[in-house]
Amino acid sequence: MSWAAIIGQPLAVRLLRQAVATGKVAHAYLFVGPDGVGKRTVAVELARALNCQAPGSDGSACGACASCRKIASEPPVHPDLHIVSPDGRFLKTDQMRELQADMYARPNEGRVRVAVIDGADKMNPEAGNRVLKLVEEPPGYAILILLTENLSGVLPTLISRCQVVHFTPLSADDVAQALIRQQDLPAPQARLFASLSGGSIGRAAAMARDESVLQRRDQAGDFLQKLPALDDLALLSQSEALEKEKEHLGDWLEMVTVWLRDALLLSQTGSDKLVVNADKLPAVGSLARQLGPSGLLSMLSAVTEARGQIQRNANTRLVLDILLLRMAGAAQA
Repeated sequence: MSWAAIIGQPLAVRLLRQAVATGKVAHAYLFVGPDGVGKRTVAVELARALNCQAPGSDGSACGACASCRKIASEPPVHPDLHIVSPDGRFLKTDQMRELQADMYARPNEGRVRVAVIDGADKMNPEAGNRVLKLVEEPPGYAILILLTENLSGVLPTLISRCQVVHFTPLSADDVAQALIRQQDLPAPQARLFASLSGGSIGRAAAMARDESVLQRRDQAGDFLQKLPALDDLALLSQSEALEKEKEHLGDWLEMVTVWLRDALLLSQTGSDKLVVNADKLPAVGSLARQLGPSGLLSMLSAVTEARGQIQRNANTRLVLDILLLRMAGAAQA
């Protein structure tokens, strides 16, 4: 682990590394960005750089001292690094009360105590007020790092007292390369999971461990192949089945999108270099010939519109009914 090993967050890394190098580290940070893009990894690396026994002048940790090794272990075992995650769905008051006591105690081994609060949007009011007290009256040897993917769920008073650092989704190429290095995945599978991950290495890695993801990918492709022959009753039955598995609906819509983009790329360019479903080229080619560029574009537009409506909390079943009927109309045109 090192600053250089962090993938795809150059602005956040440069800001924090410079803060360590110049001795201008804020007493409280709020890392904001999607899940699985490196917020927690960066927070732990910041703690390591702050407590390294032989730090570099450029804000980097040596990686070899006892402090660095303790923080880099999994899980970290350094007594001055505290990582708190939700107990169930929420961060509980007792967790924050214990953290308060820990953070007001002087460091055991390092120069500073660092607390990483993962899920800063998941605190009940009392827990939030305890963290707010820490942020408002921090001991000089304490650094708080709050992590969230939902800024609107964090107390406004907390936001105003923290230095906000934004984390962006990673590129599909970055995610794919990380999967190839870390999990030794074949390149086609790595590209597929990267494309479905929304820029999150964590989400892509979870998909790679879940055999049902590839099954759902194949089911989405089969549905598109059969679409021109489906009548309205079959389409509405498919809509009902999708609604019953809401936890996978976002993945299904993304998989359909990837199939359609692959077919459109193949149709327009004749090249398979950018095709995500590279292990399913015959099926992609069949879709490209069957639906044609205009049909593929119409379907992509319908899926994009449906995803936006679902994100805005529209009636899921109604959105799916209309989506599948529109897609069938485009396929049969």
